[in-house]
Amino acid sequence: MRVLLFRSLCDTGGVSSWMQEHGRELVRAGAEPHFWFCKDSARFPEFHAIGPATIGDMPTLVRAIESNAYDVVHVSSSDAAAEILQSIEPRPKIVASNRGALSRHWNSGDCFARTAVSRAMAEYDQPRTDLLVEPVLNGVDANRFSPPESIGGGSPIVAWVGRTTDLRSKDFPRFTRIASLLAGSGVRLWVADAHGANWSRFESPPCARVDFERWERVAHADMPAFYRAVTESGGVVVMTSTTEGFGWVAVEAAACGAGTIAPAVAGLRETVLDGVTGTLFQPTASDAEVAALVRGWIGNGAAGKAAVARRVEAVRASFSLSGMTSSYLEVYGRPNQLRAPAPRPSPDRDEPTLGVLLGQAAWRRPFQAREILDGLRLLLDAGRTDLASRAFGRLVRRYPGHLLRGESGRRARRVALRLLARRLRGR
Repeated sequence: MRVLLFRSLCDTGGVSSWMQEHGRELVRAGAEPHFWFCKDSARFPEFHAIGPATIGDMPTLVRAIESNAYDVVHVSSSDAAAEILQSIEPRPKIVASNRGALSRHWNSGDCFARTAVSRAMAEYDQPRTDLLVEPVLNGVDANRFSPPESIGGGSPIVAWVGRTTDLRSKDFPRFTRIASLLAGSGVRLWVADAHGANWSRFESPPCARVDFERWERVAHADMPAFYRAVTESGGVVVMTSTTEGFGWVAVEAAACGAGTIAPAVAGLRETVLDGVTGTLFQPTASDAEVAALVRGWIGNGAAGKAAVARRVEAVRASFSLSGMTSSYLEVYGRPNQLRAPAPRPSPDRDEPTLGVLLGQAAWRRPFQAREILDGLRLLLDAGRTDLASRAFGRLVRRYPGHLLRGESGRRARRVALRLLARRLRGR
């Protein structure tokens, strides 16, 4: 089976990490994955080491799909550029996965199947589609993410892992405040920052200035060693996310034997096995209460050999990489769509995580509109007027308010004028 794994940007986040893990496992299962990105990054060579990988624009991607080079096209449902692929005729077999962001734009007429990386994300997305949203939890590669040979060495490390400048989702400022309450108590404070930021971005409240022993960008390939160092020191990983689609950090840390203290928000409620791989706290807990949890974790033997072994065993049983890929292969090979049995009511809109997700979706919409318009411009440059016209019609119906003002409006008018000129010349 030939599987195209598409994402606009080859970046440092969890989606790219999933693509790598899934791609490796597809190879082991005898399938043929092909990675495709429209924008490059320093991480791209990691994908080339797994299998065929391409940095290519939208017209080139469309030609590859139209040539029947792939049996399945797997995309993230929040990837705006992927929406252009819905206008290809005949429509390819598209699987759209919710990886932590809501979208209304993937129904039975737009894609073949819908999945989500957690049960919570499936529940949130289900009212937005007529397809059944199937939870397929991510799996961890136990060969790469494994515990250290020895435990106990040096002062405990309290670590934070993520994108520090993603304030909407990760809330790094809260960790600085928690860390300030732990400073001077014999712990080492580490930050693995995918964005490679520094204090110049966090000089004022709500941040607290802390003397971090280590704050640097850590390549994904080096993360197992990072987590093993936390485990060996008897430390713990602290998460401060307002929302997580899945919570890769908690799972990868546990696979390396490290525990995680995290808020009980969607995604993390499923990936932190409370009392086994970590401890959940209420999102409304104070910084002082979270700091007390960290002190208790370090002081009560939660990092002992027996506890480490239980964490490793539990996470391997719950988040199997081969099981994840087997589930996706079943979806890829299915002959028919799975429709939702009946309309389902939306979860309580007052639920904090859903509120955060709805806010993020609204914030992203103008950027998504511009990304689609940029793709349509490239299609017009390549002479793909019919495809650009169909995709523009979808865009107008889905993003009407954003095409009337600002930069999105200016780009939309330019595309519309080019489409009109093409049609007039055609007559």
